[in-house]
Amino acid sequence: MLDQDIQPSPPFSDPCVVHDPITFRGGGEQYAAELAAVLDAPLYTYQKSDDIRLNTDVTVDEFGDPGFLDQQALKTPIRRVHRVIEYENFEVPEQHDAVITTGEISKSLLHHPYQRRYHLLHTPARWLFDRGPAQYKENNWPIRWAKQLYQSVTRIHDQSTIPRVDDFVVNSEIIARRLETYHRREATTVIYPPIDLESYYHKEDRGFLLYLGRLEPHKRVEELVDAVSGTDYKLRIAGTGSVEEDLRRRADDDVEFLGFVSEDRKRDLLARCDALLFNSEHEDFGIVPVEAFASGKPVIGVNEGFTKYQIEEDVNGILFDRGVKNVRDAINKMYGQMWDAEKIQATAERYGMERFEREWCRLIYQEDSEPDAP
Repeated sequence: MLDQDIQPSPPFSDPCVVHDPITFRGGGEQYAAELAAVLDAPLYTYQKSDDIRLNTDVTVDEFGDPGFLDQQALKTPIRRVHRVIEYENFEVPEQHDAVITTGEISKSLLHHPYQRRYHLLHTPARWLFDRGPAQYKENNWPIRWAKQLYQSVTRIHDQSTIPRVDDFVVNSEIIARRLETYHRREATTVIYPPIDLESYYHKEDRGFLLYLGRLEPHKRVEELVDAVSGTDYKLRIAGTGSVEEDLRRRADDDVEFLGFVSEDRKRDLLARCDALLFNSEHEDFGIVPVEAFASGKPVIGVNEGFTKYQIEEDVNGILFDRGVKNVRDAINKMYGQMWDAEKIQATAERYGMERFEREWCRLIYQEDSEPDAP
C-alpha cells in the first residue's frame, strides 16, 4: 500500500486509466485504449458494450452495473447524473500511484490523496461553454428554460471537478487555451492523439474529393456540398449523422453518399481521393486530416481551430475562410497545383505512435528518450 501521507511524483510504478462508459468506438475510446496499452496499465470503465472491439489488447475492468436507470433513461439527464454518481463512488484500487482519467464524466472521479491525478482533456464540454448559448434556442420557452437550467447545473458540477485534478494533459495547443479560458488552469503538457501512420498508404488519384466523418451541424458539410454542386467535381461523403437526410436533399448527382465505412474502406478512400475536404467548426484536433496526410493526400481545410495549424499552405493542403465561394476557390486552387505525396506524408510524422508513446512514458515513467524533432 502507498504512503498515505505523501502524494507521489513521477516516476510512477503502477498507473491506471479510467474512461467514460465505452458504448461506441470513437476517437476518445481508442485513445484511452492506446494509452492503457502504452503504459501497460488497466483500463477501468463503468460499462463496456460487448460488441465494441478496441484496436489494442488491453485489460478492461468494468466497475458498475448499468441497471434500470442507465438502460431506461437513454440520453436523458437522469442517466448522466446516475453515471456521475457511479464514477464519484468508484474507489480506485489502492495499488495505483497514478490515475489518468480520460473523459467528461470520468473527470468526476474522487481518487485517494496519496495518488497523483492526471486528466486527459480532449476539450472542455463545448455544450456547456462556447456552443452553450445557442444550444436550445429553437425549443419553445418551457423546454428551453428546463434544458438551460440543467445546462447551468451541469456547468457548476463540471467546474467543481477541476480542483480534483493535479495535472492536465491536453491533445492540442487549442485545448490548452480553452482550458485556461474556461477553467483557469494551465496544461502540464500537450500530447497529440496516437495515429498509426504505418497503416495508411498512397495510391493514384481517382478523380473524386472526399469528406470523411460524422454528418452533424458543427461539421458544416452543407457548405462542401453546395461548393461542389454545379461544378464538374465529384464528392464522396463517408459517414452518417443527424443531418444526412438534409444533405441528401440538397445534393446533386455529383455527390455520392457512402454511409458508414469500415476501417479498410476508409484507408482505401483516403489513398485514392484527390483531396480531403474538412470544414469542422473550430476543431479541437482533427484526426482525419492527419490520416489524409499519412495517405499522401492534400487537405482543403477551414482556416480556424487546430486545422489552420495542421495545414502548411501549398505543402500539405489549402486553407480557406468560411463560405461556399471560398471552398470552391480552394478546390480550384488545389487542382491547379502539383502535390508531392512524400512531402505530405512527412508532415504527418509529428502525430505518429512513436511520439505518443515517448511523451506519455516520459511523463509517467520519466523514461529517457531522444529530444523530439521540431
